[in-house]
Amino acid sequence: MWNADKIKSTVASDKIVVFAKGTRMQPMCGFSARAMDILSSYGKPFTVVNIFDDPNIRPALVSFSQWPTTPQVFVAGELLGGSDTTLEMHESGELKKKIEAAFAS
Repeated sequence: MWNADKIKSTVASDKIVVFAKGTRMQPMCGFSARAMDILSSYGKPFTVVNIFDDPNIRPALVSFSQWPTTPQVFVAGELLGGSDTTLEMHESGELKKKIEAAFAS
């Protein structure tokens, strides 16, 4: 069962985690697709959690992150935000630095 502890554990266990609508192969919204496309461009592994797989994921995620929308992108356990924030960080080079730091440790 998904709860805040499971969200915390998932975010801590992988260097990049995206809570998205849909899967990497079948995103179910444009924002989730954009976030996953940006992350894919770095060639690093990342975990996608489909919020539609279990009705408890979304409320647990919102409770954990205090962020109401999806997708939610976490790098090295830190919530970066959704697709707009991910795009801004990608364009500025900040996302690359965060991803490189996450995989350097």
